Amino acid sequence: MDNMTKICVICCLVAFLFITGCAKNGSSKNTATNNKTDTLPLTGTVQKTDTLKVMAYNILNYGDACQSTTALLDTYFKSIIQNTQPDLLSCEKMSAFNPAPGASGNLADEILFNVLNAAFPGLNSLYAYATPTNKSFGSDMSVLFYNQQKLTYVKTETLETYITDFDLYKLFYNDINLSITHDTTFLFVLVNHTQSGSSSATRDQQVTTEMNSLRAKFSYFPNLLIMGDFNTASSFEAGYQSVTDSSNAQTRMSDPPYNPDYILQYPGNWDITPYTVAPYLTTSTRQSATIPNACGTGGGAKSWFDHIFISPWIVNGTNYISYVPGSYQTIGNDGNRTGVDINSSSPQINTSASAALLNSLFQFSNKYPVMLKLTVKANRNAVSPADPVE
Repeated sequence: MDNMTKICVICCLVAFLFITGCAKNGSSKNTATNNKTDTLPLTGTVQKTDTLKVMAYNILNYGDACQSTTALLDTYFKSIIQNTQPDLLSCEKMSAFNPAPGASGNLADEILFNVLNAAFPGLNSLYAYATPTNKSFGSDMSVLFYNQQKLTYVKTETLETYITDFDLYKLFYNDINLSITHDTTFLFVLVNHTQSGSSSATRDQQVTTEMNSLRAKFSYFPNLLIMGDFNTASSFEAGYQSVTDSSNAQTRMSDPPYNPDYILQYPGNWDITPYTVAPYLTTSTRQSATIPNACGTGGGAKSWFDHIFISPWIVNGTNYISYVPGSYQTIGNDGNRTGVDINSSSPQINTSASAALLNSLFQFSNKYPVMLKLTVKANRNAVSPADPVE
């Protein structure tokens, strides 16, 4: 090989290494995929596929003693966690508390120590929580808990402070190959608890404002979940539309039963025709508004307030995280709960979960939790689409 040929080979090799090593930040366009067949795995990396279970749960003024003492509620909540084992858990409608770790009355600490980690005592502090906020000085707060064996928390950013805080959390997946690839797979989670009521004007304003902030922050959406209690009565509401509709397809979120599962078809009016979305109704686990207590609403499963929306990247599996088709579910709702208790034997026995779990769900909150699964693939070649600039 002559000197000129050697120089050409070296130049090609350097160019190749530069492109693969800088793929994360080298382009602002979403053009790469995680199915690179023309790039060999880096030496020392291993193949691994993981599952993240994501749950959103309105826990009905937990901490204000209206339903019962936190000690008793903790026993029900612990049973729910042991049965569902979420890796990401948003808890909405917690009574306001001092969010400083270790502060007296810190309800995030209460759930962390006496529910989540107590549910799996042999796993040595399996869970942690992202830093919560209450900049709006609201009467209730939301907290995001996560499995720290699978995820690492980066930061909290408050997008809106109208009545309550709407926080965007940034985490990353603990990729087994990260020390070799140095290519981090991030996951953003935006938690919601909007204003309830027959009029949607306030919650429309809340959600539309946060979505405008989010689209101003990202020119296209990364791996992103928007989850919580939206109090929506139908897909016609402006707040719901602001999440699922956008002139830019890359900032348009998906509600899994509609897309990508295509089990349901728009439009949806779950307050007027709840039977059309019966398996997904989340309000209420209770037929009576006074049994087992008078803290929540009754009427049985009659509306669908709680959702987990997923970004285009997650729908398409663009950047190592993808939605598991058909995994979205309302825990404990067998599709026959319209107008009855979650644990009622009428019109038929609920066999979607154990009797113990159904009783815990009935006692703990008037809301059903919603859950979905995500598949996460280990990055082996340091090739990924560029995360949008924040």
